[in-house]
Amino acid sequence: MGTKSGAYQDVYIKRENEMVSLKNDVTDFCEKYIKPVHPENWDWSVRDFENPDNDPTIEEARAIGRVVFRDLCDTLETDVDLSTMNNVEAIKAYLHPDGKYEAFNMEEFAFALKVELEHGKIKDVNVTNNHPFLTAMIALAHMTESLTYYKRLKVMEAEGEIYEILRKIESSSQGKEDWYIELGKAEQELSEAKAGLEERLAKMDDIPALEIIGD
Repeated sequence: MGTKSGAYQDVYIKRENEMVSLKNDVTDFCEKYIKPVHPENWDWSVRDFENPDNDPTIEEARAIGRVVFRDLCDTLETDVDLSTMNNVEAIKAYLHPDGKYEAFNMEEFAFALKVELEHGKIKDVNVTNNHPFLTAMIALAHMTESLTYYKRLKVMEAEGEIYEILRKIESSSQGKEDWYIELGKAEQELSEAKAGLEERLAKMDDIPALEIIGD
């Protein structure tokens, strides 16, 4: 387990007409928004996310997404004014509770939250303190550049794993049978990742095209 110093900049946001410090808000946020949909092990400030059994669920992603969606629709006179986010209309469409592909989007968003929790307590540099809102902000920062970011990430990771396994096979004088078994698994993961990317591309007809592309 990495450092738990919480060495990150404090940010205030207006929520329900009160200014809230996100630095000290993790447990309060989780109790209010996560606990109703995930009654057990609901506090992200103490949850062991290194255990895959504790990955963010789709229902948790949905609860967080709806908080973010509401904030996206507001003009907030705070440090965090989400209404000015790049490609905000595309992100709003992606998170819309009544979106055409809401279930698919929330499954993907749960994976994005899982990936970006590496910026919390499970790594040596604690940026978010596992705050669900800040974790979501990191995910959405990537998605403002490409709504296919996380599907492409899965493809890239699978391709990288295959590359490393092939290197093991080439350099190993024994035990290659086991590496070939791992290669088969990795190739299956790559096939599934590519299918997921194709499905993402096919399910974007209700999302406006990004206005800003790249830097």
